[in-house]
Amino acid sequence: MNNKYRLWIVLSLLVAFAAGVLGGIFAERIFFHPRQHTRAQRGPSHPPDLEEMARHLGLSPDQKESIRQIFERNDSTFKELYTEMHNRLSVIRTEIKNQIDVVLTPEQKQKMEAIITKHGEQRKKESEQKDKDIERDGSPDKSKGEDR
Repeated sequence: MNNKYRLWIVLSLLVAFAAGVLGGIFAERIFFHPRQHTRAQRGPSHPPDLEEMARHLGLSPDQKESIRQIFERNDSTFKELYTEMHNRLSVIRTEIKNQIDVVLTPEQKQKMEAIITKHGEQRKKESEQKDKDIERDGSPDKSKGEDR
């Protein structure tokens, strides 16, 4: 009988400890650092690739092939839209920068140019790292429906 009570006490303490740990983790994420964890969890948003679709929807091989062809047919449309958007955004960025330059002193313009250059270098490094990750992990066309 004594061993039975000891077992219940130990199990109760373990459950209380686990509840405290979980409560602490959730409280820390929700109350103390909500934005940091939200950003980290979001990651890049993308539609499911062909393999995910096939797995979740139970696609037959014919359906899978048809969807792959749909992706291929529409790939050029996406690329054209991306190029157009990129060009338009570039024009808008240039206009904004020119408007800001009118407000800034020559010294501030130099500092702004340094900030822009540093940001560009950082984005280039991130892009190169992403390219290396893609090369290591596989084809960059995964999100367009290619097999993994």
